[in-house]
Amino acid sequence: MEDQTIVEQRPVFENNEKKESKEIKDNNNEPGDDMGKGKNNRTILIVAIAAFVLCCCCLLAGIAGYYAFITIRSVESSPIPQSDQIVPQSDFGNDNPPSGGLGNDILKNDTWNVMAPAAVGLGCDRPIGANSTIEVIQQPDANGVWIEHWTVACESGDTYLFEVEYILDDSGATFNITSLQ
Repeated sequence: MEDQTIVEQRPVFENNEKKESKEIKDNNNEPGDDMGKGKNNRTILIVAIAAFVLCCCCLLAGIAGYYAFITIRSVESSPIPQSDQIVPQSDFGNDNPPSGGLGNDILKNDTWNVMAPAAVGLGCDRPIGANSTIEVIQQPDANGVWIEHWTVACESGDTYLFEVEYILDDSGATFNITSLQ
């Protein structure tokens, strides 16, 4: 067998071009290249800005927490009103409801427990159930609905008139109260 040697001949232009291409490619990976530094600097800059923003948020949260703590502490340490200070109290007339009307005692008590504070809200100093009256305006219809007028007497002598509509259903009764003042 004969030894054959294959010699490849390439133009110099091709080798130089490939060499230049390789050099350009190699230069992109070198740490001393300006473009490589730009990428590294950009990453460092983004991380630094993110760390700065995070620190600012933590600082603001700490300041807000401090002021919230001081405010809560100052509210908790507020003095209790002294006995010589006047604190308004409402008496809703916890006595029995007036007599009369068509409802049973439970329904009258429930109505009175709503009616007495409503009268106080209108200006009654203290509702008195024993002096108040109930007048049936409309008898129950086929649906179990009837209307009563309640005149709430107050300790001061004032009276307040309310209309109460009762609606019977399977679970009991519902009432709607309207002031007629």
